[in-house]
Order: sequence, then C-alpha cells, then structure tokens
Amino acid sequence: MLTLFAAPLNKPATNILLGLSLLCSLAGADLVARWRAALREPVVIGFLVWFSVLFASALHAWIGSDAPAFGEASMWGCLYPLLIASLLRDSRWRWRALAAFAVAAGLVVLISYLMQFGLVPQRAVAEIQPSMRNTVFKEYTQQGLASLILMSMLVAVAFNSNERGLRIAALIAAAVVLCNAVLLIQSRTTYIVLLPLLGYWIYRLVAHRFSGWRMLMVSGGLVIVTIGALWSTPSIRERMLSSITEEVDSYLVAQEPTSSGIRLWLWQQTLPIIADAPVFGHGLNQWEPIYMEQMRAIPGSEPFITGHPHQEALLILAEEGVAGLLVFAALLLAFAVHVSKLRDPQKGIFASILIIYVAAGLANGLWSNFTHRHVFMLLMANIPLGSFPWHGIGRARESTP
Repeated sequence: MLTLFAAPLNKPATNILLGLSLLCSLAGADLVARWRAALREPVVIGFLVWFSVLFASALHAWIGSDAPAFGEASMWGCLYPLLIASLLRDSRWRWRALAAFAVAAGLVVLISYLMQFGLVPQRAVAEIQPSMRNTVFKEYTQQGLASLILMSMLVAVAFNSNERGLRIAALIAAAVVLCNAVLLIQSRTTYIVLLPLLGYWIYRLVAHRFSGWRMLMVSGGLVIVTIGALWSTPSIRERMLSSITEEVDSYLVAQEPTSSGIRLWLWQQTLPIIADAPVFGHGLNQWEPIYMEQMRAIPGSEPFITGHPHQEALLILAEEGVAGLLVFAALLLAFAVHVSKLRDPQKGIFASILIIYVAAGLANGLWSNFTHRHVFMLLMANIPLGSFPWHGIGRARESTP
C-alpha cells in the first residue's frame, strides 16, 4: 500500500518499500498458497509473459554481443505484480493501495497550486528550466500523467456514486486536478493523452444514457465541443501548434536539438537499427550502445544523445523486434479485455490507466523511466477483485462494452 504512495513521489522510498514487501511476503503465513493464487491472476500472468520475452531478449543480447543484460531493472520489475498479488489478497487492501496513490498525487497537486500562488517556494531547478515550474518532486511529464490518473479516479468515483453530494465533490476535485495539469504543468505529453482520455469518458457518459445512432451523434458532438474547448486554451494551442512548428523548423533548417527535433532525429537514427534485425531485434538493452556507436560517427551529434528513443514502439522494435512488439500489443489488448469485464468504478479507473499509458507512449519511452514504469506496474498489480468498499459508491449500472 505504501509502495503506491511513494511511487509518484520518491524513487529510493519506492525501492525500499518494495524490498520490505518482499520480506513481508516471504515471512508471512501460507506462503506457497498465496503465491500459487497470485500466479492465477490475469495481470500477473500478463507481466510474467512479458518478463519471459525480456529474459529471452537478454539471452539473445548475451549470445549475440556478449553483453549480458540480465540485471536490467525493467525486466525484473515485471515480477512486482506477482509480489503485490501475493501480499494483497483482500480486495479492500487493494482499494487502500489505490487510495494511497490518490492521496500522494492529490498532495502533489495541492503543493503545485501553493507554488503557483507563492505560498510554497519553487524548486531550484525551475530557475534553470522554466518548464519545471510548479513541479513538486518529479519532472513535469511524470507529474502531469499522475495527475491525469488521479483525475480519472475521481471521475470514476463520481460516475459510480449514488450520492449527489459525493458526485459533485468528486467532479469538482477532478476539474481542479485537470486545471493543474493543463494550465500549470503544461506537459505536451499530457495534452496528447487528454483527447483519448476525455473521449473515453464522454463515451462512457453517453453510452449509459443513449444507444445506437443517438449515442454516436451525441458522443461525436461532445467530442467536437471538447476539442474546441481544449484548442481554445492558450497554453494548449501554443504548446501543440506554435511551439512544435517552430521546433521542427529550427531542426530542419539549423539542426537545433529542440524537443521535437530530437524526436525526429531519434526516428531517423533508430529506423536503420530496426532494419538490421527486424524480427527479433538486437536484444535487451542494446539500443543505447548501438545508437552511441552511430553518434560517434556523426560530427556535432552530442546534443542528440539520449538513453532511449522516446517512443515505446521504437525501443521494442529495436530490442525485441516485430515479434516482441506483437506480443506487447497482444498483452495490451488482453489487459483491455480484462479491464472491460471489471465492475465500476475499477473498470473506468484501469481503462483510463491503459489509455494514458498507450497514448503517452507515442511521445515518450515510459518503460525506460523508473517513475512511469513503477506507477503503471504497481497500479495494474492492484486491480481490486471486489466492489468499492466505502459508503456511497457502487450503484448498480448497466455494463458498458
């Protein structure tokens, strides 16, 4: 439970709590029975499948280049859901873990507002990087995505509540969190995620009240209105149109290492890496050394040096090939099917988490980042098996496909 509280806040605390979780699981009663039961959970099985793919990829890297990657943290992290499932067998504890994450993300949003109004000092890094203004513990993309997850939790609770006061309070809180992400943090990745995420919740709202062609018409109308409202926001319009256009032009004309320019460069340099081993890739953790070797042969490439290609599919194609990407896509689809069978509010919460992960992965390498990876894995590991345990939530609704 505390591990999810720490995940969006502090890396050392997250690692320490995971270590303590392992000790508690091993020292607890009914060890074998708990781990056997955990091995039957769909999410655990999915992560173990991906662990197998990454382990085979590490073996491939070792055989092909004598560069062992068996210590890669992202591979062993796939075992965390098994660990969590062996500990939190009671659904109420999983809800408490989700609540712990919500509290942590909510505290970050609160402190961020206090920073904006001058009641809490800005971090020192904000003086060097203005984009880090109003960030509390993490960088702006990490904080922005955590805020969108919190917003989705609040909307899911409001959608499933049978108490008017609680619905209104949850929706107001969700709006406050959304304003923080859109107006204060201004992460471009957050803006990319917003459209499919809001589209999902519009669909859920409309599908509950209408059906057939009326549902499509109302949903389409609301999506158009939402796009217009978002586009009228100056920060979104500037970050998503003016800024990207200027960055791309600067890169194409003068090879300046702008944010968009670096991503274009990474695509250009990674595609040949993929073409050299398209089926099974080069092996786990091999993109960076191959990329660095390419950069040494290109004068003036130092500003474009990064640790990953800033795009989830590119990294998988380079290291695990088309075969790995197909397995990854199949696992995401299987997770989506599993989530669609859950009861509300967990269905809305975890569908939103999947949407956020997939959409954000179009512009960032989430699996390569400690915070993004741990937040996603630990949240997915805590899918509650039972209904919402607190008063006022859990009104029966017709299931929405």
